Amino acid sequence: CLPPGVTTSIAYAYIDHWMSVYSNEWCNYPTSQMHELGHNFGFDHSNEGTQEYGDVSGMMGSSDGQDEGPMKCFNAAKSWQTGWFSDKSINMNIGGSEATDNCLETDITGQADYVAVDTTQTIL
Repeated sequence: CLPPGVTTSIAYAYIDHWMSVYSNEWCNYPTSQMHELGHNFGFDHSNEGTQEYGDVSGMMGSSDGQDEGPMKCFNAAKSWQTGWFSDKSINMNIGGSEATDNCLETDITGQADYVAVDTTQTIL
């Protein structure tokens, strides 16, 4: 945590690196901590259109200067990137020559229920 006035940014971290740096009170906000840790995990920002932090569906969009929330996690694209759910994930060939290549018939489960399902179910 840097004292006030040392940097003009609120926080920064290096991708695939151990270091995260927070300016002043931003070291107290869980959303900024999770965002910068995301960079340490190898994540870039979650863009929406031309806005670098525009996708606010997960932690790699913009951070909030709040102590209690909002409650978010890394979005599906970032979770996929980590391989955290690879034991319950599938890859599909969309647009293949076989008609069945474009169909999926399975039970799907949300990430919140990950530990409650067996390996035959697919995480959405």
